[in-house]
Amino acid sequence: MFSLKHNQLLFWGLLLLSITATETSAKRLITAGGTITEITYALGAGEQIVAVDQSSTYPLAATKLPMIGYYRDLAAEGVLSQNADLLLALEGAGRASVLEQIKRVGVDVKVFDKPQSVDELYQLVDEIAEVLDRQTQAKALKQQIAQSLPEQQKLGGNAVFLLSVGSRGLVAAGRETVPNLLFEYLGINNIANGQNGYKTLGREALLTADPDFIVAASHSVASIGGKQAFCQQPALALVPAAKECRLLVIDGLKVLGMTTRLAEAIAELDQYARLARTGSTNSNE
Repeated sequence: MFSLKHNQLLFWGLLLLSITATETSAKRLITAGGTITEITYALGAGEQIVAVDQSSTYPLAATKLPMIGYYRDLAAEGVLSQNADLLLALEGAGRASVLEQIKRVGVDVKVFDKPQSVDELYQLVDEIAEVLDRQTQAKALKQQIAQSLPEQQKLGGNAVFLLSVGSRGLVAAGRETVPNLLFEYLGINNIANGQNGYKTLGREALLTADPDFIVAASHSVASIGGKQAFCQQPALALVPAAKECRLLVIDGLKVLGMTTRLAEAIAELDQYARLARTGSTNSNE
């Protein structure tokens, strides 16, 4: 009798755990921040995502989902209209009052720190996996990322990442940014590493530093009219790298966000830096 009762209790206990796990895995998700979206898909939870923000440009499936605006300027109405259970957001997403309003309606909100290093990327993968109950997938994903990363290099030379080249001046990536991490990984000197984050860079400073080449995000280049239009901006006048249009254009999410495609960004920069040494940099369009 005791054995039968014990087995029945065990059965119902396991059934309850199974139902709970199913409910957790079936949650409707909104991801705000391209890095969050990309990791969520890489963990195999893409089918749970019902909407994303405008920075979520990868994978292709994400671009076909409803958009809730840009993650830094979230509106409660856009999030709540999707009837989601959980909002996964990157640090800096929305105003605190907006996130609190979303919580009060019953949507669970998880905000994650923005990764600035490989170790922090692994940590973010683990944190998202814990929320989604995908720890096994997280272990495999971290192994995949680690195995894809090449050995660090000491290529030398100077380069700069320009976030903006418009009428308001030049904005370059300094320390504690993904572009700087890419430069450091390959041993390339970032001429803007005397500052933290994305800050204004004077034209004189750029001329004096004379970078071997310039790096920019694809969406920034496209918004100006393409590679040649970018290089011909008045703010870059007289800069040899711009006059010869030695410009590497990288997918915006890969170069601005610490994503699962980090190895791809490193490889693109590595290849272009080596080509820059030989003057054969016209292949990057």
